[in-house]
Amino acid sequence: MTSLVTNLGYSNGVLSIKGKAEVSLEESCTLCIRRREIEHGLEYPEEYSFPLNINSSEFVFEKDINTLLQGISLNNEMIWDLFLLSGDDYFKLETDKQLKMNTNDYVSLDNKQFKVKPYITGENGVSIFVLKNDIQGTVGNASFNEGVFNLSVQMSNSAILKQEDWNNYSIRLMVKKREQEHLFEYYDSMIIEPVSGVNPLNFSLNINDLFENYKLNKKLIWDLFIEVTSKDGLVVETPLLCSSGTKGLFNFNYFNFSHNDLYRIKPYVTGKNSIALLIRPSELKINLSQLKFENNTMHLLGTVSSLEYDVWNFDELESYLIIKKRYTVGKENIYYTEKVSHLSLLNAHFQAELSVAELLNDEVIHHGDVWDMFVRLTTLDGRIIDVMVKPLEDLKKEKFTYEIMSANPSYKFKPYVNGLGNFSLYFIDSNKPSHDAVKVAVLGSCFSRNPFNSTNYFNPTYKQNYKCVLTQFHSSIISMVSNPMQIDVAKMDDVTEYNKYFIQSDFEKNFFDQIKESRPEYLIVDLYADAARDIIKINDDTIVSASLALRQSKYFKEFMEYEVVTHDNNDTYFALWKEAMIQFAEKIKEYIPEDRIILNIGGFTSTYYDEDGSIKRFPRDHIIQRNNYFWDKLNSWFMQCIPGCKVINLKDTKYIGQHDHPFGKTFSHYQSGYYKEFMNRLNKLVMQDLQSDRQVQENKQLIKA
Repeated sequence: MTSLVTNLGYSNGVLSIKGKAEVSLEESCTLCIRRREIEHGLEYPEEYSFPLNINSSEFVFEKDINTLLQGISLNNEMIWDLFLLSGDDYFKLETDKQLKMNTNDYVSLDNKQFKVKPYITGENGVSIFVLKNDIQGTVGNASFNEGVFNLSVQMSNSAILKQEDWNNYSIRLMVKKREQEHLFEYYDSMIIEPVSGVNPLNFSLNINDLFENYKLNKKLIWDLFIEVTSKDGLVVETPLLCSSGTKGLFNFNYFNFSHNDLYRIKPYVTGKNSIALLIRPSELKINLSQLKFENNTMHLLGTVSSLEYDVWNFDELESYLIIKKRYTVGKENIYYTEKVSHLSLLNAHFQAELSVAELLNDEVIHHGDVWDMFVRLTTLDGRIIDVMVKPLEDLKKEKFTYEIMSANPSYKFKPYVNGLGNFSLYFIDSNKPSHDAVKVAVLGSCFSRNPFNSTNYFNPTYKQNYKCVLTQFHSSIISMVSNPMQIDVAKMDDVTEYNKYFIQSDFEKNFFDQIKESRPEYLIVDLYADAARDIIKINDDTIVSASLALRQSKYFKEFMEYEVVTHDNNDTYFALWKEAMIQFAEKIKEYIPEDRIILNIGGFTSTYYDEDGSIKRFPRDHIIQRNNYFWDKLNSWFMQCIPGCKVINLKDTKYIGQHDHPFGKTFSHYQSGYYKEFMNRLNKLVMQDLQSDRQVQENKQLIKA
């Protein structure tokens, strides 16, 4: 059924719509506004319905926009699409090409925090666009003395004309920890109340008090925001800005924390002209003057120096040489595993001997692994700092040769100077011979399942080598280790049989039974579902995956009353996932050896090849960046829980999205070569195992003979 809008008006904040449907409308038919979400395709996670005036097939709607959006938690750049809702069926409002809006102007809502306008979309639909008003907090004056940051803030809003109107809002300062230097995601925050009323607002931050209970262990950036809350509880945040006239005030010196003088802090103006607090370690240098590498052992000589810290404050008996396994998350490195060796420190000079093969004897090594080198220093009162090892200029020129690991001949390694100018260890495959292939199961998404597709775009001859005996599609690890629940399959009449099977499997938690029955020789896993999709918490013990197939079905309405754990705060999601991953690892290893589990690293592309061969960018790049960062984090914990797993990582390739991908143009769908390269790397891993297994069998036959 089509629902054609014949008149569309917007005057003095009142939205008026007249239209006509193809057939007579039931009296229960309503106008439904649905919040558009385009993170992974078109979705509508929130909706509200309003009565219509109906006369046969004609309908009329008129309502003040403030009333329409009352009680809704608004956000900047929010889009609401308009539909007719008849029973369970949605019919998008459509316009003909001749219909024009009588105005394109935004109208500020009564809360003065947001402005809105209805508009005709490029596909001739009708939508409402919500935009944050131009609310700004600008620093008028600032000082930073003895660890106290005082600042005076002037508020402005194009919709607030009278000074006294600011008294209708609660205004506070928020200090929010940036997840990474180049990733503007925030999970930790602190609130500071003003010490005076509006214009100016005065704030005083005692740095020692603010961070007294915060563990300092790396460089951190805390961005400053102004939080404006209306009387009805609607909250708007805006970065605290620096005016051109006050930029010179921010030439502050660092202040050393009283509770940990290994770290220091200062306010500064960012490249976006906003205010932030920069925390960094005191500058300490581990100057390596000599490194000898032979027989899998490194011999090191060097010194500890600093222009910012008294190195005589370190306990010479509590100094260590550390190597840490590097995981790259976003644009930064994180570490879960470390190996410790004692270091002799005397009068700021040190020497150490590190037997790498012995130290890593029990570690699972992967091709391309990097272990970064640190010296751990401990102050006399027990505070600890790890400092990267940096070679002196003469040592930088020295080139080291790979050595086969004595404890694991499948790999070789060498020390090298990394891109940051520090010392690391690099491990690569020693080119052990490989052979043949077997059957696989896939737990994940199109990133791992599409390579096992026999159409020309993917791998037309894959069935000569592989049989895909089991697929579990778009299921969260959290869901898979929770308790099962019954599902009414009959209610999913708008879902394909293909997707119905996966949804049912997710609800009934039968993956491990299927693994036991199908007995795959390899399990290929990608964590797409947990990197980018939500979960639905039925109760504390039962959780299901909010897959796209489920969300797009009518059946999904029955789950809207339950708690949905989203990626708005990935710290909360990761806490649940981390524990679930431990359970999953324990369970899956009952059926499949660690070294037969293959983690497909995965990641979304921000660009694609268009029809004309040009490279275009997908919209919402910040969401792609956020999800890729979180996916990296999930991968690192997966490898920590299943350290013996194999890894396929195509991030070192240059493949991007493709406009004519068989399953559509999205940032999850890559060029054809991506899937062929995946198969090449899988072949290498599997063939190495087969050759190893054959050698074992041949040795057994020789013994019998």
